[in-house]
Amino acid sequence: MITKPILDSICKLDTHWFFFCCGALVNVTSSFKIVESFVNEYVLFFRPFTFESALTRVNRRKPTNLFAFDAPAFHPIYASTFLLNFFQRVIIEGRTFDSTIGQLLNTSALSRHSGIVHFWTKNSVLKNCTLRWAHSRIQPWEKPVPYQCPSCHCIQAWDQKRQGASSELGRDAVVRCSYQTVDGQCPTRLTFSKPSTPYKPLKLLEGVWVAFGINKYDFL
Repeated sequence: MITKPILDSICKLDTHWFFFCCGALVNVTSSFKIVESFVNEYVLFFRPFTFESALTRVNRRKPTNLFAFDAPAFHPIYASTFLLNFFQRVIIEGRTFDSTIGQLLNTSALSRHSGIVHFWTKNSVLKNCTLRWAHSRIQPWEKPVPYQCPSCHCIQAWDQKRQGASSELGRDAVVRCSYQTVDGQCPTRLTFSKPSTPYKPLKLLEGVWVAFGINKYDFL
């Protein structure tokens, strides 16, 4: 049984919410606003017996972070590594989400499955952003390149050799179909436009593992 003294102690800690629901929770405007309201203030209460009325008065507070996922058919199993690493880095080690975001995202299996909608408050101002994985050849500006060319129907024939790293993309990305038809090369080209909304590339690699006591070419 969770007693009032335990709940009073919990209320002094930073709280982090995770909504493991399908994308409609944040993709539909009305439900997005409801989720957003949770960041402004939520109520923690314990229903049995007589605790409820007292706890609803003393446990109103803002969560430090709130996370939701925008995949239409979200599979929570893909978020397991993100969640475990979050507990390790943020809750156990006491780091902020901003300082450890590279390590959390670099080890996550969410990249091609779902974006992460992040809500937080700073100086009493409610903020939110959506974290999405981008790759210059596979998913430019977070938009997946189709497996099949819509014109010649060739599979995976995109010429993407001239594309740079995702972190270096500062313009529209163009991919061309390289399939050679009887009449020449397929003319299909897909353009992935640079977003008009503000964006911030994130550093994904923070630190390296180093094996001390062995030479560079020794096997572990």
